[in-house]
Amino acid sequence: MASLSTLFDPPELQTSDYVYEAKYLLAYRMSLFLAFTIGILDIALFIYFNLLTAFVALVALLFVIWAMYQIRKTGKYLVPTLIFNLVGAIACLFTLFGVRDQPHMVDMIWMVINILFTFIVVGQRWGLIISIIHAVSITIYYLFISQGQLHLIRDLTDEQVYTTSINVFIGFSIISYLSWQNIRTNELAKKHLNVAQDVLQDQYNIILKQNEEKTVMLKEIHHRVKNNLQIITSLLRLQARELENPEAIAKFKDATHRVIAMSMIHEKMYQSDHLSTLHMKEYLHDLSSDLITSYQSGYPVSIQIECDVDSIGLRSIVPLALILNELISNSLKYAFDEYDNCLISISFLRHGKDQCKLCYKDSGTWKAPARKDSFGLDLIDSLTDQLEGSMSIETFPATQFTFVFRPQED
Repeated sequence: MASLSTLFDPPELQTSDYVYEAKYLLAYRMSLFLAFTIGILDIALFIYFNLLTAFVALVALLFVIWAMYQIRKTGKYLVPTLIFNLVGAIACLFTLFGVRDQPHMVDMIWMVINILFTFIVVGQRWGLIISIIHAVSITIYYLFISQGQLHLIRDLTDEQVYTTSINVFIGFSIISYLSWQNIRTNELAKKHLNVAQDVLQDQYNIILKQNEEKTVMLKEIHHRVKNNLQIITSLLRLQARELENPEAIAKFKDATHRVIAMSMIHEKMYQSDHLSTLHMKEYLHDLSSDLITSYQSGYPVSIQIECDVDSIGLRSIVPLALILNELISNSLKYAFDEYDNCLISISFLRHGKDQCKLCYKDSGTWKAPARKDSFGLDLIDSLTDQLEGSMSIETFPATQFTFVFRPQED
């Protein structure tokens, strides 16, 4: 019993291609069934029909045994099955046109078997080729040859009628078996696919849970960094209260604003659904508004923001935020001599294929022209280098800073 089970089921394939595995099983089992049925038919043909027909069946039997052996040995079904089906097609044609002393009543059944087997196992292209070969051959036979062979049906002996009946029965049995095995192998492939989908779903649930944990962790990190920066801001403000030198107080105030600019980044990240990017237009508006409120200039300052960049990574936003902090602070401290129509314009747009362009200008006239050796300009130069970008400054007719850089991935 164990040996029969081993014979019926070929060696298992080490593959995750379930469609290939299903066709491999179908090709082997179909070859085994054909070997059994053609063997029985060949015996009947040797006894009751002519030797030539029996010899053709014997050749087909040998090839199907060879195909079955090759499939079992190599684990590859396509070439052996294709060769066997081509031999089967040739055998059908040889019997149809080469054997003239029989009526060929069941040849079409074997042609149908040959076509179905080729379509299901080998593929659509060879199935069409085999179908065309058989369609043309059977048409030629019935148009030009069959009329002269009608008397053969009347001359059949009782034994030949029995053999023909066995032939028909075997043919339809093979068609039924082929259809049944096709359904079985498709169900097997579907079962494997469902198992694979369940495994993928489990892995997806694990990854989703890990992502949720990482999201919570990153939010907590941003929240804590923001709190720490706010503590630093409070310490700087407390320290500034003990100072009496106005210049030192101004330096502490500038440092405080720089820390606030970074703290606001982490606050926005904490509030965002996407922890690796920041919505630029909202951030630019909040940063500039916070600086205007902080400096308490006593006169209205309007902010005009143009932005078509949806988001930007953390590696680029930190130096960019510090640059804007320096520029806005300088405008509020030095630019507005007349307190009417005070306007700060910020334009942050896509530039070319993968770059961004930041343009900053105000409507004022700077009281103290920017010195090349000032800390603010040195800081801006350093931050521009960090962005791996370029900076240009125009002083006429109004002061304008232009930065071009490529946003960096986190």
